[in-house]
Amino acid sequence: MKNRSDNYHLFLALLVTVLINSCHSSPNSNQSDKPKLQENKGIGKIVFDQEIHNFGTLKDGEVAAFAFVFKNSGGLPFKVVKADKSCGCIDVRYSSIDVAPGEHSSIEIRLNTAGEWGNLIREAIIETSTGEKKTLQVIAYIENKQFNNLLKPLK
Repeated sequence: MKNRSDNYHLFLALLVTVLINSCHSSPNSNQSDKPKLQENKGIGKIVFDQEIHNFGTLKDGEVAAFAFVFKNSGGLPFKVVKADKSCGCIDVRYSSIDVAPGEHSSIEIRLNTAGEWGNLIREAIIETSTGEKKTLQVIAYIENKQFNNLLKPLK
């Protein structure tokens, strides 16, 4: 009978030792990853300072550019992977380098007014590696002497 009792106490002592050791976290344990996961703000998120820019009045043939500044307000890096433009009169320039959380970058839109006239609204749809899409717009009034002459009433 004494032998069973000794085995039982030995088993309990081992069980308590295992439980105590498993409660203490080591630097490589999963518990040390928990604060990192709580700090993580999720996937990368593109946030622009502004999404619309008005160039004002431009003359036919002018080329104007504006840099839309953005920040990665998420928890993981992302990159701009695509820019669909509404017209051949705009050119979209961006870096394909990862933007880390908290970092800033920009997307430049160049508007070529050659052959354009009147009120103009053009857009580019930006897509990131996380699948997020944002629409950027440029606005201008284009003075086109040739077109304005056609609109003048005949005397």
